[in-house]
Formats: sequence, C-alpha cells, structure tokens
Amino acid sequence: MNSRDVNAGGHKLGSREHEELTVADFAVFFRDIHGHDPFPWQRRLTAQVLQRSAWPKVIDLPTGTGKTAVLDTAVFALAAQPSTSPRRVVFVIDRRIVVDQVYARALRIRDRIEAADTSILERIRNRLRALSDSKSLGVAALRGGIPLDLDWALRPDQPWVVVSTVDQFGSRLLFRGYGVSPGMRPIHAGLAGNDCLVILDEVHLSVPFAETLAKVSEWPSPKVLPRRFATVEMSATPSNEDAERFTLESKTDLDECAELRRRVQAAKHAQLVSVKDSEAIPAAALKIVRSIESPSRPDRSRVQSIGVVVNRVRTARETHAILASEGYDVHLITGRMRPLDRLDVLDRVGPVLDPDNDARGDRLAVVVSTQAVEVGADFSFDALITECAAVDSLRQRFGRLDRRGTYVERTGRPAQAWIIGPKSIVTSKKPDPIYGGSVRTTWDELGRRCNGRAPLDVGPLALRDFPSGAYAPRPQAPLLLTTHMDAWVQTRPEPLVQPSVDWFLHGIDQNRPADVSILWRWDRTSEALRLVPPRKAEFLDVPFAAAREWLAGGTEVDFADVGEVQQADRFRPPNNARPWDCVRWKGFGDGAEAHVHVGNIHPGDVIIVDPARGGLTAGNWDPTSTSPVDDLGDAAQGAYASKATLRLDSRLPYVDSPPTPQEEIDSDASVADRIAQWLDAQTVATGERPDWMLNAIGLLAKSHRLSVVGIDERHPGKPYYILSEQHAATRLPVVDPALMDGSDEAGSFTSTGVTLRQHLDGVGDRAARIAQRLGLPAEIAEDLRLAGRLHDLGKVDRRFQSQLVGGDPVEMEMRRDAPLAKSLPSVRRVWDYPKGMRHEVASVAMIASNRQVLQSAHDQQLVLYLVGSHHGWGRPLPPIIEDPDPQVLSFSLDGHHLKVCSDLTESSVALDMAERFWHLVERYGYHGLAWLEAILRLADHQQSAQEAEPA
Repeated sequence: MNSRDVNAGGHKLGSREHEELTVADFAVFFRDIHGHDPFPWQRRLTAQVLQRSAWPKVIDLPTGTGKTAVLDTAVFALAAQPSTSPRRVVFVIDRRIVVDQVYARALRIRDRIEAADTSILERIRNRLRALSDSKSLGVAALRGGIPLDLDWALRPDQPWVVVSTVDQFGSRLLFRGYGVSPGMRPIHAGLAGNDCLVILDEVHLSVPFAETLAKVSEWPSPKVLPRRFATVEMSATPSNEDAERFTLESKTDLDECAELRRRVQAAKHAQLVSVKDSEAIPAAALKIVRSIESPSRPDRSRVQSIGVVVNRVRTARETHAILASEGYDVHLITGRMRPLDRLDVLDRVGPVLDPDNDARGDRLAVVVSTQAVEVGADFSFDALITECAAVDSLRQRFGRLDRRGTYVERTGRPAQAWIIGPKSIVTSKKPDPIYGGSVRTTWDELGRRCNGRAPLDVGPLALRDFPSGAYAPRPQAPLLLTTHMDAWVQTRPEPLVQPSVDWFLHGIDQNRPADVSILWRWDRTSEALRLVPPRKAEFLDVPFAAAREWLAGGTEVDFADVGEVQQADRFRPPNNARPWDCVRWKGFGDGAEAHVHVGNIHPGDVIIVDPARGGLTAGNWDPTSTSPVDDLGDAAQGAYASKATLRLDSRLPYVDSPPTPQEEIDSDASVADRIAQWLDAQTVATGERPDWMLNAIGLLAKSHRLSVVGIDERHPGKPYYILSEQHAATRLPVVDPALMDGSDEAGSFTSTGVTLRQHLDGVGDRAARIAQRLGLPAEIAEDLRLAGRLHDLGKVDRRFQSQLVGGDPVEMEMRRDAPLAKSLPSVRRVWDYPKGMRHEVASVAMIASNRQVLQSAHDQQLVLYLVGSHHGWGRPLPPIIEDPDPQVLSFSLDGHHLKVCSDLTESSVALDMAERFWHLVERYGYHGLAWLEAILRLADHQQSAQEAEPA
C-alpha cells in the first residue's frame, strides 16, 4: 500500500481521499458550504497556508470583508495536511460574549461536512473522520450557555473549531481554567497549549493576551513531541508591528471582485453632534431618530434599521427606554444578558439586521447596544448613531453601517452616521474611565477633518492615520516568566502564593474583578436545584461590585462592556440587607447555601435570587427594575442539557392549573395518571406558549421513562411536582465523559462489572491509538500504552473491591482472582476505602515494588508519573494519609508479581512523585507533559464510557 493511502492517524483512505487537495478544491468546498464562491483573498490565503504549511502571523483586512472565513481555510488545511495542521482551531474574541455569528458559521461548516452531499464534502468528511474514531468535526463555544461546552476537551485527536473569549481560553492555557475543576485543569491546559491554531480577532482589543500568547508560543518545545501550535492576529494594529502581514491586494482582490469592491469602497458619511454630558445622549439619539423619520427626507422609506451604540450599559438602557416610550420598535443588546434572553432578541431582530436579507419589512427597527456589537457581529444598519469613543472602537462600529454596501447601491445615497460627543468628556482633561484620553483626541481629530463642514468620511478605508493618542489605552501584560508557570503548573495542590492570571490576560493596570453569576428561580432549595440544576444558559454575569451593591439595596454601579469597573475602596453592607436575596449554589455536592449575607458574597459565586426581586429590563441588566424576572430554569434544561423538565408550579406563568398533591384525597386516579391527563390537555391547549415548553410537553407526554418528583418547596405538606425526561435522541451514556472531573471515584461505580485486566488493557490500547493518530513517536505511544495497563492497579485493595461488589463477602471471595475495575450491576453503595486515600498512589507504589514491570518502557519516569496523576493529583504532591487498617496489595502482570503495603506514610513515594514531576516538566515542557497526561486520562474516560454502553 502506498504511503499516500494512509492518513496521519494510520487509517487507510478511500480511492479518492488520498488525492492531494488543492486551492481549486477549496473553492468548490467553500461554495458547497456557503452557496457562493470565496473572495479572491480567501483563495489566496488558503494557497499560502497550503504552500508553506504555515499561517501568516497577522491578517490585516477591513471590517466587512468576511474575515471569519479563516475558519473555512483552517478546516480545509487540516483535511489537506493533517500531519502539519493543528487539530483544534480556536477563534478568540475579547468580549464578554462570544459573537453568535462566528459560532453559527462554525456550525454550518460542521453540518455541511457531516451531510457530505457533494463529492468534495464527502472527501473532506472522510479525511477528518480518519483522524479519530469520532465525528469529522466538533464545534464548541467557551463562554457558557452553549450545549456541551466540555466536549472539546474529551477527544484530543478529534478536529475541533472552538469559539472562545480571552478569559476562557487564556485561563485554560495558563493552567487556571475558569470554571474548570482543579483535577481537570491539566487536561484543558494540555489541549490548549498543543495542537492549536489560535486566531486572535481584533488583537488591538486584547494586547496583553497577545503578548502572553506570543511568549507561550516562543518557548522551546521538546523535540520528542510535535508542536503544531500557531497563533494568528487579525487586526490592523497587531501587537508586533514587524510581523509578516496578509493584506488585501488591489489588483487581485478588489479589481477582480465586484462584491468585495462594493463592500470596501462603500460611501459612509458622518456628522458631529455636541451635547452637554452623557445624560443628554438618550435625548439626542431620539432627536436624530425623529429626523431620520422626518417626512421631508426623500429617503424616509429606505432607512429600515438604525443602530445606536453607546459606551455604558446604563446609557444604553436609558436610550432604549426613551425610544420605547415614543413607540419605536426598539431592541436592547448588551453584554449583560442571559444567553437565552440574548438568543430570543437575536431571533427577533436578526432578520432585520441581516446584511444579506432583502426582505426586512416596512417598519423601522432600532437597536441600542454597547461595545457588544463592535467585534464580529454580522449586523448591518442603514443608519448609525454612536457615542464618541476611541478611533479604533469607532472604526469597528462603522463596520456595522451598510456592511455590504447595499444601502448606497439601493438608494444612491451614502449611509449616514452621527457621532455624539458629550462636552463633559470630549473637552475634559480628566481621563475617561473606559477610553482614557483617547476620546478627546479622537473628537479633536474628527473636528479637524470636518473643518466645521459635513460630511466626514467614515468608510472602511477611512479613519486611518490618527494621532497615537486617539487609540484606546493598551494595558501591557507583565513579562511572563518561568517562575509564573512554575506556580500555575502546580494544579493540585496549588501553591499558597501564586500570581493572578488576570493580569496576563487583560493587563497589569486593569481593574477587572471577577463577575458574579446571577440566576432567578422561584424554587431555591437544594432539592429543587438538584432536580432542575442551574445552567449557564440562564446565568447573568455581572461585575462583582455591581452585583453586591444591587443585592444590598445600594446605589447602581455604572460600567461598560469593556474596561474597568469603578468601585468603592470599602464596601459597607446595610444592616437591613435582606438575606433571602442571597442563596449561593455550591454545586451538586454541597447544594444551595441559604441566607448568605451580602457581605459574604465573593467573586465567582453563583447567586440565586427571587424573580420578584427584579433586576432586568428587556432582558438586560437593570438594578433599578423591580418587575418580576422570568424563571428560565426549565428552558435552560431543554435547550442546553439534552433533558426536558417541567415544574408544575403555579408561580410559573406558563403552567396553567397544574395537578396538585392535595387532589389525591378526592381523586381515584394516581399521581402519574393525573399528570398524564394534564400533559395531554396541554398538547391541545390554545394560547401562547414558549417553544421550549411545547417541546418539553411533547416529550414528557410521550415518555415511557417519565420521572415525577414531588418536593416541599413552599409549604410543609404541600409539595409541587417536577417532571423530567432525558431526550431519547440524545440520551447520555451511563458514564458521561463530560461529567468526569477526576475529583472522586464516581467513574468506578458504573454497574458494568468490568474486570481490572479488561479495563487496564482497554485503556492502554486506546491511549496508544490516540497517540498514533496524533503523530506522536512510537516510543511515546508505547509508554502511554504501558501507563494505561498499570494505572488502576491500586484498586486491588480489598476495601476498594468491597465497594465494587456492594460489600458482598461471597462476591468478594468469588472474584479473588479476577478483581474488578467497575462496580457490579445494581449493587448498593458502600464506602469501605479510607477517605482521602488515592488508589493511583497505591498503583505507583506497586509498580515501584517490582521495576521489572517497566522493562519495556522507554521513559520509566514518564510511565510512573502518568499512572500517579491520572486523577489530577501529583502536580506536584500526592495526598498521603495514614492507613487505619493496612492491607497487602498484590497483583501479577505479564509474569511480574507486584506487592506492597497500603500504608505509605513512611515511604518516599510522595517525595519521589514530586521530584519526578519537576524532572518531567523540564524534559517535556509545561504544556507537553500536560498533553501526554491528557491523552492517558481522556483515554481512561472514553474507555469507561464505552464499557458502560449497552451491549
């Protein structure tokens, strides 16, 4: 067989799949996905990437030219050159929300490849599938509120497109993943720091992270591991001015493409409007909107959408309110929305702002927003009103004005814009809290260019060559040193003193306290929250200082969607702060902590409040509002958890006359029958119901596995019902790898009765296959196989085995020669293994008792480390406790007998493991060692999930 017939993972390809993919194939691939040809620059970039097997350091393109098509190039290049292309494409945007259009584009690429209804798409699908034993392409978003966020970290060999914020990806890269358990942080770091193409969009908004990313990418990598790690900055002002740039070429890109030429050369004119202060902006915006609708304007019917972009959340809210009071069809979009609320608004306003939609309707639509729409949003307004900001921010905002150049083509008139300058800011010598002195410098330069006369050119090629002071302040990151990484790489246990990763993501001068996540629920007991658990889809992330003041009944803290949050030096909660406002969710293990005083709330907390408390207006943060907030608990389960739940609670407006337990006294029907009758009635009920509820009712009414739980939420003896049903089409396995965090032994209790030898061999073979697919050297792959065959030896402890058989001494005796790795079916839970003792540490001690079992290892230290760290401990120290009832642990493998005492307190195993960790960090690098660890641990998770699947 010709070597070209085999892909990078060692899998045989079909008769056509081995053929070389060319730029001509890319054009067909692009057209089959999107229905139109790529722009010339997109073909040219793809040709350059394929020819060099490398990406340019900087891509400098005007807004509106289709920059997100770099995703298409990246996926195509991976299919064409899997041995040199990174498996994960990470598109990073420095905003508190990930722009939905980028995620939607990635989903479209994935879905069209999976459909494979054309020849080229079938070839691409087969090539990508051959890289792993999973789907051709995964898509994930690291911001919460998107289905199965953790899936990207389950399969190191599968191709992925990940859309992420700086916080989410950057914290993972630095071993401190936000929202990631300490046990899983090395896995996320290993995947983030290897086999990744990181595309940093609008890098001028995230210079500190660009500097940190550059430092990480410059670190020398061990020669024994393939690096396949690259970074690309997309910006007109990159962090490295000397880096190679990919830019538009007039002759090849504009002259040959009328569509691109229309976008880049679209005429856009602006005029300056001076007002007294920021409080006058809403009234000024209303006046301008009225002038656009004035009957004296010849283009009255042609302006179908107006964008109003301001610098602060409160200004946006007040502008929305004044426009709504005048009867305008106005929508509010900020970065302070629950994901489900934001999706609802985008569903309503999206068609109006879609630049490719010719049928937008007759009614004028107004969208008020903050910086949330500056980057990546594929919105197009016919007219734009903006508060003055730094020139680089204005450039982004004008990129949402007549984005395709269709307005000027349709009307023969340039798209119009108005720049509102509050005198209290544009003439003040005091720096603006968000943009510093850049607003004043920008306003002065705009005035100079106007020279007192309109129009001012604000087209895609305008607003260039401004004074350096006109650009938003760029905080610098501290120099990333090995001493910083030495602290962060210690994930479990963490060092007592360590640097904050936030400075390395957003800059040393930034005052960016972590957010508090708020959700609104009528039922806030631990029992109710476990049955309908909090989901990111219903979280509203609010700056800590703002949330604290609101909960305490204090004054509103004003803030923007970017930059610092102003807060008092010392917080003094009032004595009458209502404790019922503060319920803290501490996870499934600890449940809900009630009556938390506002003074004891901390950044990063998840706080659950009564919907009657208010806090939202038009789906956006509004601490002045006392209108009840929609409880989205059930909606979040259906949309993001592959699960249907419905709380039969009369406090929920969409639940009509639910059955109650009190009816049991006067009814001969069972609870199940009465609920079934109610569900049947709801399927034919008239009235307006949210789509998620209609779907949930349909699933629950047809369910054969309906779970009905009565809980005592409001009054003792008067419970209400919670109905739940897992979606049959997306049923989760008994063991879900996405829920395995390495923090406990839950993965051993799968009720599958898998023997230890079966599991060890399965994990070893799977780890070796993953390594081979990733192109790791054969020596590394074999060491991973050996580590897999040794990792769970410590489970031979009879107390551990007793747990797996439910404490049955007869079963224990019958399985003396065939110990288990997974529990038997339907056994009761017993806890005989000493609390705090780690079976993986016992595994290391058993191996050390007879080093002959390592004779086939190429790096014995690596094998020992992987065994000892496969639950996330041992980075660098493992937990060692005194065994109250020492046991003799023994097992034979490949003719080698292993035997050790379970009490390791007097042994050197802990110090040996710590010394081994630092030795291997030096040999394989911070991220290289984490990558190898991730391969073994994820192989273990996958094997456990497969073993739990029905035969």
